[in-house]
Amino acid sequence: MKYAMCPNCGRRLCKGEPGTKVELECPKCGKPVSVIIDMDDLLISSKPLPSQDRLLKQNA
Repeated sequence: MKYAMCPNCGRRLCKGEPGTKVELECPKCGKPVSVIIDMDDLLISSKPLPSQDRLLKQNA
């Protein structure tokens, strides 16, 4: 289990297991955050997660 923190204010946002992919707003500062948890990595970004529709349009 890994915990994700807001990169802007440091508030704990969520916890998850490998395979977790979420987009949420920090309840403290209101900034949008994307979280991806893999086996070895925890990626936190202010950019939105790529959706399948966007990926298909880029590859077409």
